[in-house]
Amino acid sequence: MPYYRVITPKNELDFDTRQEIATGFTDVHCGISAAPRNFVHVEFMETDKPGVIDDSHGAGQFSYDTKYYIAGGNRAGRPQEIKDQILNGLIGKFCEVTGISKNDVSGHISEAPAKWTMEGGHVLPDPGEEPPEWYAADTVAASGS
Repeated sequence: MPYYRVITPKNELDFDTRQEIATGFTDVHCGISAAPRNFVHVEFMETDKPGVIDDSHGAGQFSYDTKYYIAGGNRAGRPQEIKDQILNGLIGKFCEVTGISKNDVSGHISEAPAKWTMEGGHVLPDPGEEPPEWYAADTVAASGS
C-alpha cells in the first residue's frame, strides 16, 4: 500500500537510477514501518516544471516549488514522528542515490484508513497487524528464489 510518486524533470533519471531509488525507498519504508516489502509501490512521473499534484488519498492537491517532489500515501495509524522519519528517509535516499541537494527536494505523506485499500486481493489490516504469511514474499526475495 505505500505508494510513492517521485516527480522529476523530464529525462532526468535513467532506468538504473530509478531502480536504485525504488529499492532504496522500499528499504527505507520497510526498515522503519516493518511493512512487507511487496506492499511498497514507487512510480516515477516526469514534468516540465514544479506545480501541483493531486493527493493519492483524496485530500485535495499539494503545491510544490522544488525541482523534485516525493508524494507519498500510506495506511493511517502511525505516529507523526514515524511519518516524519519515513519522509526524511525517502528524501535522504533520493539525494544519496542521485547526488541532488536536499534543498531541491520536498514532499509529503498523506494517509487513508487501511480498510480503504486492497493488496493482492486482501483488504489491508492496520499497520503492524499484518499476518505472518504476508511476509512470505519477503523471504523469497531475500533468498533470491
